[in-house]
Amino acid sequence: MEPILALLLALGPFQLSRGQSFQVNPPEPEVAVAMGTSLQINCSMSCDKDIARVHWHGLDTNLGNVQTLPGSRVLSVRGMLSDTGTRVCVGSCGSRSFQHSVKILVYAFPDQLEVTPEFLVPGRDQVVSCTAHNIWPAGPDSLSFALLQGEQSLEGAQALETEQEEEMQETEGTPLFQVTQRWLLPSLGTPAPPALYCQVTMQLPKLVLTHKRKIPASMVALWIGSLVLGLLALAFLAYCLWKRYRPGPLPDSSSCTLL
Repeated sequence: MEPILALLLALGPFQLSRGQSFQVNPPEPEVAVAMGTSLQINCSMSCDKDIARVHWHGLDTNLGNVQTLPGSRVLSVRGMLSDTGTRVCVGSCGSRSFQHSVKILVYAFPDQLEVTPEFLVPGRDQVVSCTAHNIWPAGPDSLSFALLQGEQSLEGAQALETEQEEEMQETEGTPLFQVTQRWLLPSLGTPAPPALYCQVTMQLPKLVLTHKRKIPASMVALWIGSLVLGLLALAFLAYCLWKRYRPGPLPDSSSCTLL
């Protein structure tokens, strides 16, 4: 951190006097900006007697991303990963100064999920993986995975170690990552559930984003499961009919409640 920025963060602002105003819009101390999108932060100062002076610190002003207006400076965040960091606006009236710091976090979270296998197979243990591509930030504090059956976490699924790799980018200096989470599934039984879902969540200051991808059961497995249930139902029906209409004393049909 440059020395002037460290000094500004260490010193608190003076109190405003009557006729003075110091404003930053948006006023949040932390701002999350999607990669490739722009955001303008306006810092303004007004004085009753002295000339108002406003400056942004903590960035390379040679980039031309600060616009000077009467009594204000507009900082343009361009949605590049290099924009990430703390910026401090300082306004002054004569010898009195005021400041506001903004922590900017540029993130990348496109809906680019990849799941394997293509279909679930019932009756055996299997590994399911979910990969999120072109992610930033990629740490466990901001990114999490869940394997869902409906809206609930799948019981019995064992989460394996998360893997992280840097993606190949056309533009150098853009460290985006692919993050893969795997689970060891117990036998799903027959019939298998219609589908499982991989859900990836990114949690940032005052912002929660989610993407979801479906992992369907094999159509052959679902057909076999339905056939087995149908055969069992027919066998039960045949048994009940046999008990009801076989020769001899009237049987107790209380166990055949479907008829």
